[in-house]
Amino acid sequence: APGKVHYVGGGKDAGGGLQTAAAEVIDLTEQAAAWRPAASMRHRRRQHNATVLPDGSVLVTGGTAGPGFNDVSPGMPVHTAELWDPHTDGWTTLNAEDVDRCYHATALVLPDATVLSAGGGEFMVGATPNGPADTHRNAQIFHPPYLFRGPRPVITAAPSELDPGATFTVEVADPDVATVALLRLASVTHAIDMNQRRIPVPFTSSGTTLTATLPPAPGVCLPGHYMLFVLSAAGVPSVATIVRVAVVPEPHT
Repeated sequence: APGKVHYVGGGKDAGGGLQTAAAEVIDLTEQAAAWRPAASMRHRRRQHNATVLPDGSVLVTGGTAGPGFNDVSPGMPVHTAELWDPHTDGWTTLNAEDVDRCYHATALVLPDATVLSAGGGEFMVGATPNGPADTHRNAQIFHPPYLFRGPRPVITAAPSELDPGATFTVEVADPDVATVALLRLASVTHAIDMNQRRIPVPFTSSGTTLTATLPPAPGVCLPGHYMLFVLSAAGVPSVATIVRVAVVPEPHT
């Protein structure tokens, strides 16, 4: 949610010099904001990806548990995905990928609410590149658990441009919508998505018409393109509609 940061994994911990499974959270909207411990992952990881999903949960993929930088020695890359629930501060172990996804891997949410996990492995130590077998130019698509909880809601109409603080309407095919959220388009490199942002949007409903209002704070609705999702009461996301949050001109004084 806006102002909230989940910081997970990395290398190395203070105990045995290994990669860490630890996590911390901070809420920057609090007056005395401070980092506090969160539940640790099941696996130690470095050079992994953490991806915010439309329902606000966090999917962690890839990385290595080995002591070395981009350690792709046998048994060190972590293939198992994990999902963090911010409401329970709990982790769920999910399916494993077929391929090492370590340094220079990428992971991002697609408009159909699946996650693209791709690449990984390529780097150089001095003038020596890593072995070609450890450089991956392929990808897999992950289907999060929310896609198996029932039918998807469907957006039938939505505006293409939104203004911070403004009200807009979204038409859906079925009135069973419990959540509206914006997910900023991803820009992932070196295991960090600097563009990652999820904005819950308050709304009221009348039949299949949703009337939503963007938060007015300029630090929340940054200008740019987002995926607009609606989610059912079961937490199943729609296919997104791409929208643009407009720049609000500064008032002249």
